[in-house]
Amino acid sequence: MPNLQLMNIGKSYKGGMKDTSPLFTLQPVNLTIEEGEFFALLGPSGCGKTTLLKLIAGLLHADQGEIIFGSENVSALPAEKRGFGMVFQQPLLFPHMTAQENVAFGLKMQGIRRQERLHQAEQILEGVGLKGYGPRYPSAMSGGQLQRVSLARAIVSTPKLLLMDEPFSALDPGLRDEMRELVKYIHSQYKTTIIFVTHDREEAFLLADRMAVMMQGSIRQIGSPQDIYENPQSPEIAFFMGAKNVWEGETRDGHFISGGVKVKLGPTTDELNGRGWLVIRPESVHLSEADFDLRTDIAKDKYSRSLQGTVQEISYRQGLYHLKIGFDTQDLFMIEKPGFRTPPKPGDAVSVQFDIRQAYFIPHAA
Repeated sequence: MPNLQLMNIGKSYKGGMKDTSPLFTLQPVNLTIEEGEFFALLGPSGCGKTTLLKLIAGLLHADQGEIIFGSENVSALPAEKRGFGMVFQQPLLFPHMTAQENVAFGLKMQGIRRQERLHQAEQILEGVGLKGYGPRYPSAMSGGQLQRVSLARAIVSTPKLLLMDEPFSALDPGLRDEMRELVKYIHSQYKTTIIFVTHDREEAFLLADRMAVMMQGSIRQIGSPQDIYENPQSPEIAFFMGAKNVWEGETRDGHFISGGVKVKLGPTTDELNGRGWLVIRPESVHLSEADFDLRTDIAKDKYSRSLQGTVQEISYRQGLYHLKIGFDTQDLFMIEKPGFRTPPKPGDAVSVQFDIRQAYFIPHAA
């Protein structure tokens, strides 16, 4: 399976007949997706990720640019000629066909004999956990089962590329988890290149080798989930990736200053001067007040930074304490494991500690 290259691909949606201004524009995209890669398009609703997926699929025609798959320019090819599989948010199965017939339909269009295509459909249904479900009609199946049939239909013909457009967003949380694990298994078994659209960052983190974060019609950052989470290139990306502590301020003489908070930066940022944002991830912060600290793995060295504040909120969720600490004009959110002699309560004065190497500074754009 070859690489996919998007070269300056763009698309605009126009207004009415009298209004020629674009309602939405997908800014030119340049992107290479490697053979066998699981690549996520991540972003909020309306950012252009489904538009980009439809351009790749051939369901929309680009206003500019080229789509190269391997050595072939597929930009002008209709969707049915591209050899790509697609799974939508809704299963879109034929209601008058059984699960086995729905899966075998694409093979029928390829001219494969009935006995052989039904045999392949039966095998692939077993592969997605639906052994014995072939004779059932869609009306007799659950939402999760229908989506499994849809996935089986997409992969039975061994597509060169599998495109998935938020396929699990309509499912209950438990079913979503099952389907994510199934897709991971299918990717590992078939080594198919997958492009997966989602607005759920946890889903992207779980599934993707690499991802592109999209906002307002453009790709803002490309990288592994870990790299984008730990090294966001803008405060908007930091917030979207779940970094609640994004403090705006300025650097001066090796220190970051925001309101009444002053933090000494690490050695790699000593020469930075100017405005920007300091990102402190909640999981990197720990209570260091003697009354509360039972941890022995907090390094107290030249990279440790301490701040004194007041507990504003504390809650216990899924085995972890979530705290909001107030510092002058700033709030800091943190996550702490259980192990307190006595858990802190709102109004308690505390000292928190973090490793400055786990913080990240984003310079203000010039």
